[in-house]
Amino acid sequence: MAFSLCKNELFEEYMLLQCRVKDQKRIIDEFESGARYIKIQQDHHRVVAGYIKEIDRLKKELAEARIQAVKVRDIWTDECYEVWQDHQKEAGRKDERIYSLEDKVMELQQKYRDDMASMRFEYEEKIHEKDCVIQELTNRLAHDEALLGRDSTNTGLPTGMTLPGKKKHNPNSRKNSGKKKGGQPGHEKHDLKKPSEKEATEIIDHTTDKGAVCPVCRSEDLVYTGRYEEKWEYDISINVNRILHKYWLYKCADCGETVRCSIEPNLRADCQYGPKIQALALSLMNTANAPINKVAMFLNGITGGELRPCEGYIAKVQARSAKKLIQFRDDLKLELIRRDLVYWDDTVIFILTKRACLRFYGDETIAYYTAHEHKDMASIDEDNVLALLTKQTKVMHDHNTLNYNAKFLFINIECIQHLERDCQRNTDDTGHEWSKELKDLISSTIKDRKEAKERDETAFSEAYKKTFYEKVDKCIEKGWAENKAASKKYGADFERALLNRLVKYRKNYFLWVEDLTVPTTNNLSERGLRGVKSHMKISGQFETVKAADNYALIRTYIETCRRNGINEIHALDRLCVGDPYTVAEIFHKSQQ
Repeated sequence: MAFSLCKNELFEEYMLLQCRVKDQKRIIDEFESGARYIKIQQDHHRVVAGYIKEIDRLKKELAEARIQAVKVRDIWTDECYEVWQDHQKEAGRKDERIYSLEDKVMELQQKYRDDMASMRFEYEEKIHEKDCVIQELTNRLAHDEALLGRDSTNTGLPTGMTLPGKKKHNPNSRKNSGKKKGGQPGHEKHDLKKPSEKEATEIIDHTTDKGAVCPVCRSEDLVYTGRYEEKWEYDISINVNRILHKYWLYKCADCGETVRCSIEPNLRADCQYGPKIQALALSLMNTANAPINKVAMFLNGITGGELRPCEGYIAKVQARSAKKLIQFRDDLKLELIRRDLVYWDDTVIFILTKRACLRFYGDETIAYYTAHEHKDMASIDEDNVLALLTKQTKVMHDHNTLNYNAKFLFINIECIQHLERDCQRNTDDTGHEWSKELKDLISSTIKDRKEAKERDETAFSEAYKKTFYEKVDKCIEKGWAENKAASKKYGADFERALLNRLVKYRKNYFLWVEDLTVPTTNNLSERGLRGVKSHMKISGQFETVKAADNYALIRTYIETCRRNGINEIHALDRLCVGDPYTVAEIFHKSQQ
């Protein structure tokens, strides 16, 4: 059954394919004979003819449309042109208005930008001014705080000028022994030595008063035992000696000429004050720094009113005495320049309210003073001391840069105490650690140096010096780092100057580490100038440069004599007589 169904389907499909084949053969025959092409061509002509008709119709419609458009245009031109022109005019006016408004907007915008820029500039200026004021006030505050912190540890202020309420710093390099203050057990008491009775210039007997009684039984019957209790007293008395000098006159038997011995220069007037009262006046003016009027008052007081030299006379004594010492100071210079070590320093004095200079050169046995109107290289050249020193001479000073002038040959030594003060000042002003560490290093090294000298050592070991310089370099390196981190802080400029100075003059600052015989400070010069500072505070000022140099001449003589064990009054007495000590005499006596 299934097979018969399949067979029928195949037959039907076969018949269908036979019909299609016949149709294809017919079409092929039509193409081969041209009948098919002719039919297609005829169909095409009919379609093209239809399109041509349609095109002609559309052309007519387009022509009519153009005619209608011309009509519409003419109508628009006739009826709407005026409206269009009005509209164009209105549009032009509006455009001009728009342009005007745009220009105004641009002007307003520019004005706004200019105003904002001006306001911003003004505000920035005000803010800058306020910042400057704030910075200035901050610096002033820091400066005032730094001034409050200034004392003898970080500046050259004396201990006596320490502010109230602040603990005074008393420098003391001695080691603490651990013992209690005061006299130690077994310490011998030092009393004035009793003279013998033969040496007594006056004896005063003290008897009991009338009506004296026994303190035990109250009896009035007191019998002298023949014994007494001695109490000695040293005192002085001022006696005015009126000395008459008689110069005998002789007559020449041959010519009748009157002859006498020569009169000393100090006895030229008929009546004058003697050398001792002149010496005392010079000592009061130049050592005690007493003003001339106070000198007159003092002499009047100690003589019981018998003598009161006038102020003009005392001033002349000063000038005359100084004149006698010019040669002494010149000779002392020749002795000074032969020394291996010379200290020098100068200080400000006032001459008729103007700043001037008093300068010191010397050592432990020489005190050489000069006075000048200006504190400069010209006055140094005028002194002609530093220029005469040799390459072997060492000169201690307080970092005076003119010492490094190429015309000088000597070896410079910087005062380490001033460096310690500058380090302390920097620590107080900036709070930086490097300067405190350097100061502590210097202090500990000075103590080690003192102990080494007590052991009779002449130098530190090379290892010790190498370690010391490595620590110094570390402190300086740390200082630059701390300064860079706070470059605008108060005290930063001073700190940079201090660091540059340490780098440039390191050898001169630490020469005392290389040679234990070299001093560490310039205290000898400062002590030599301390008297003139007291003179300025008490007596005020000098009248002329000559008066200041007179003071320098007399101070040179007094101080040099004192440093060589010569009594000041005795030396001045000889000066007033006209026979001052000579330089050769002083150093011959000191060498004996």
